[in-house]
Amino acid sequence: MLTTYQNIMFSKTVCPFCVKAKAILDDKGIKYKVLTVGVDLSKEEMVGLIQDKEGILVNTVPQIFLDGKFVGGHDDLVALFERQDTDMDLDDFEL
Repeated sequence: MLTTYQNIMFSKTVCPFCVKAKAILDDKGIKYKVLTVGVDLSKEEMVGLIQDKEGILVNTVPQIFLDGKFVGGHDDLVALFERQDTDMDLDDFEL
């Protein structure tokens, strides 16, 4: 399942952080597959998939993969985009 899609969000139907994470990805124009815990797979399946691939134990949603790489949850997604926004290519500046 994790190899089928490059961008995946494990979510729940009622989850404010999932809604916020989806809004961030939508605003960035990133296409992603939502796998809903309790509908598409069980929580145990989600935990097992991520633990097998990443070697870490997660118990919350959202859990996000972008470009096949594990990002983490909502706060990790926010931090990722904040880092990208502040990364500057110094070659673009002339003295």
